[in-house]
Amino acid sequence: MVGSDVIANASSYKKKPVKNSIHSMNHIAFRRVGDVKADNKYNRQMMDQISGKVVELELPEHLEDISSTRIRENVDLNRDISNLIDPSVQEYIYYNGLYLREPEYKPYIRARAISYEEVEMPDEMLLAEISNFVLRDEEDRENLLNSMKESGDRLLLLRNTVQENRLVGVARLRYLAPDELFAVLGQVSLADQVRRHTYGEILLISGIYVERDPMIYDAEQLLLTEAIARSFEYKCGYALFFPADGYCPERVLSAVVRQGFVKAPESPEDAPLYLVDMHAPLVLVQNLETTLKEPFSSNPRVLDAIYKAHRELQMAMTRFYPGQLVLSMSASVIYHRLVERITALNGVPRDPVTPRRLGGAMCVPFGKILRGKVIPNTVTKTLHTDKVYDPELKEKSIEAFPYYSPLRSQIKAIKSFDRPVILVDDLLHHGGRFEALEPMLREEGVEIKKLVLGMISGYGRDTMATKGVPVDSIYYIPNLRNWFVESTLYPFIGGDTVRRDTVKVAGLTPSINMILPYAAPPVQGSTPEAAFEFSACCIRNARNILLVLESEYRALFARNLTLSRLSEAVILPLCPDKGECVSYDPNLAASVYLENDLEMLYRTRK
Repeated sequence: MVGSDVIANASSYKKKPVKNSIHSMNHIAFRRVGDVKADNKYNRQMMDQISGKVVELELPEHLEDISSTRIRENVDLNRDISNLIDPSVQEYIYYNGLYLREPEYKPYIRARAISYEEVEMPDEMLLAEISNFVLRDEEDRENLLNSMKESGDRLLLLRNTVQENRLVGVARLRYLAPDELFAVLGQVSLADQVRRHTYGEILLISGIYVERDPMIYDAEQLLLTEAIARSFEYKCGYALFFPADGYCPERVLSAVVRQGFVKAPESPEDAPLYLVDMHAPLVLVQNLETTLKEPFSSNPRVLDAIYKAHRELQMAMTRFYPGQLVLSMSASVIYHRLVERITALNGVPRDPVTPRRLGGAMCVPFGKILRGKVIPNTVTKTLHTDKVYDPELKEKSIEAFPYYSPLRSQIKAIKSFDRPVILVDDLLHHGGRFEALEPMLREEGVEIKKLVLGMISGYGRDTMATKGVPVDSIYYIPNLRNWFVESTLYPFIGGDTVRRDTVKVAGLTPSINMILPYAAPPVQGSTPEAAFEFSACCIRNARNILLVLESEYRALFARNLTLSRLSEAVILPLCPDKGECVSYDPNLAASVYLENDLEMLYRTRK
């Protein structure tokens, strides 16, 4: 049963008819009122290729008025829709909180916003560009430019591609051998202190310069993260921040400290030296703005709350292993660079084109990244998976996401597209999701063209080599200690599913966040005090963000954002699991429960 527009436009009908293809099936084809043979919704040539029996029908006009858009609008307004769909379907939609503020079509992810460029030796043209844009408000501009020119440092450039590729930031860096330390630091004790901690190449960052209003959030951190990530290719296990000429604005120092750098004990005040051990970093994926629905994901007050929470979370993570690297990765940056990587691999432009020109491969995201998004000029179909724990958190498994068909059925649907697939995920370390899916993909005969990742560890890369799976990644981290995805730390906004027979609040799946008081944070070798402060920070952050969300929702829609309506603001809201006997009131706000959980946590402080 199919609409005439599908027969006219779908790729499966445009293929040459073969044995057992869709052309051989019997069809009930619905024509829109007013469809004529010249209309692309009614293609007689396509109809004639169908060898099965074809019954052509038209709906009466009063049924033609029913559309998914009309149903969605009424669902958002909490109106009765029993005259549009079956009453039992209406009951199911409202009970499970489905379709609230959902876009009718999946949005495109576009490759834009920022780009990086590395230059070994700056020429006069580049120095003039730095002077006119990045350093234009600096009083000591000439001395800073001369220092850049004469130092021999590499320059890492950050450009705002939305604003005509405008240069907004520069980082100065160099890769040092241990025997070059004294020449750079100028003190025997400082050089010896660094040398005792490392024996390989050392990343030296001697300056980060960003214009006063780059129109990019936390540009200093973006430059620092990129510089550190690139240094892993040179086998750097240690990094120094030693600002030339003592130039270190407060916002630059803030970014440095939040990445885990600590001031060297013997460092003089006029020439501060900051050190960080990079051999086994903690990684934090900053993805909270991608978990909210419009208009909240672009609301300035909500974004301010998210950014403030992120900075506090970074500082809490630095207390786990003082002096060790905490590498903060922006999911938005990873998204944009994934688009470039996937479209290049598929041989298509990175911006949507008219008429549509699709690449030969299909993009299949199978984790939390790119869920509900479309890659330009690329057939995109998400494989909806979920990490599910048993109630005691002793075992976990990869299963289909709630309300989706079993994984094997989803994989059969992907196979039916008859295209090689580009698998996409945010991070691969021990390979839990891929390990579960790969045997099923092989059994169904799905051709894996490449596995494309936001980040991959050395362990993950070795694992893929043993399986013979071609892999590519935006970032490579040789020795990953542990990683956290920001949204999974915040109750009601994210987490991992807990297997329960009942749902406490319609539309909110029982979940677990790996923080106190719900569970023990997975940080071996740290202190109980650090785990406590980290957990308290996560609950405070979630509460503060939800308070702003609730305030903005009330201003927009003149009603309260309760648990039963939380899916209007959060893409995939969850509900912290507290056992079978504890219930939630769907008419209360999530922030009320987080305030209570924070109170319970502080009872255990001593």
